[in-house]
Amino acid sequence: MSCSALRHRFAEERQRGINFKRALEVYTDVEGSVSAHRVEMEELRRRGAAPEEIRHLEAHIADGERLLNEIRNLSLS
Repeated sequence: MSCSALRHRFAEERQRGINFKRALEVYTDVEGSVSAHRVEMEELRRRGAAPEEIRHLEAHIADGERLLNEIRNLSLS
């Protein structure tokens, strides 16, 4: 699942009330997505892909990293 789809799902669940277990599941999914994007980006670089393809993945990675930080900064109360 893409980082943007995970962000949307996380926002919806957070609005309804998210528990620690679910936040951890989303975090793990986002980590996997970011890792997959990084591998894909390195492959594109090795193949000499168009810069816009690489920038597109960089944007997805940045979005995923922001979501990871958002989840890391959640407080339990």
